[in-house]
Amino acid sequence: MKEKLAEFWKQRSSRERWILAAAIVCLAFMIVYPALIAPIEGAFSAQSRRLADIRATFNVTPDILNRYAALSARKKDVEAFYTQTDLSSNPLGYLESLLKERAKADGTYNVSTPKEAVPLGGKYLHRFFAVNFQTSSYENLTEFLKALTTGKQPMLVSQINLDKRSGSEILNVQLEVSGFELLSK
Repeated sequence: MKEKLAEFWKQRSSRERWILAAAIVCLAFMIVYPALIAPIEGAFSAQSRRLADIRATFNVTPDILNRYAALSARKKDVEAFYTQTDLSSNPLGYLESLLKERAKADGTYNVSTPKEAVPLGGKYLHRFFAVNFQTSSYENLTEFLKALTTGKQPMLVSQINLDKRSGSEILNVQLEVSGFELLSK
């Protein structure tokens, strides 16, 4: 077969030899590039992307670690605070007991649950409440808020709306409050 190829090559003119050589080079390039060069080029591109991701992570890591340390310290403080609280009872009952005490001085109140309770960490349930009441003094309001946020079952106040009509001594109060309840009692 080698002899036949050599004879075929000798029978061709120089112009045909150049065209055949160019065709062989093009054919070789069309086979070699997708089979060898493209995968190598793709591997280098993927490695460059991974290296860029690693560099970005490396640059952000100190900030993340500092924030993690600060949040860990804060978590310990919060856990220490909540170990002293009674989360075994329903926060609605605690909220209503505070409102009943306040209602003796000022009148009626209304509590509703505008959102569904959200499980937290598998151990707690985060409950949300909307509270409406009227009061005649800021002192009663501040005592209520202090008892609500620092009492035996502290609650979080996310929003307070106060409305006092002109010429009236009555202050309309609307609160958005949330509390925590232990799931397994």
